[in-house]
Amino acid sequence: MPTGSKLVGAVLFCAIGYYAALQVIPTFPEGTSMTYFPLVIALIGLANGWMVIGTRAGAGLNAAIANGLRTSLQIVFFGLLLFSLRRMFIRAADLAYTNSGLGHAISDALTFFMEFFIQSLTIEIWGVLFVGGIVGGLLTEWAAKTWR
Repeated sequence: MPTGSKLVGAVLFCAIGYYAALQVIPTFPEGTSMTYFPLVIALIGLANGWMVIGTRAGAGLNAAIANGLRTSLQIVFFGLLLFSLRRMFIRAADLAYTNSGLGHAISDALTFFMEFFIQSLTIEIWGVLFVGGIVGGLLTEWAAKTWR
């Protein structure tokens, strides 16, 4: 059921995801195609804002901060997972795993996940996620208390 807190959480974490994705783009190698990257991360933020923090709002300030940080970390996790699997599937389409099999493909996906995670370890990216998560959690909590 749509509520004010779900709407506010979805919009806020969509914006946080988009802005964090814009901070990630300069860390990629020159010539990397990033056409849909900010949009996809923003959609992940939208879904997490609606389903995670929007449904848990109204439990107090400490829970709001924790839920906001949780939502930000879930945006990171699902973004890393999605783009590492995407890269693995692109390599599979180029027949990179014909002789090595499924185990090597899964191993590559985990390697890509860790590479992308290490690449994202900058103050700009994590600053946006942590500060945005705290502010987003508090504003979603405010929305839950305002629109009951």
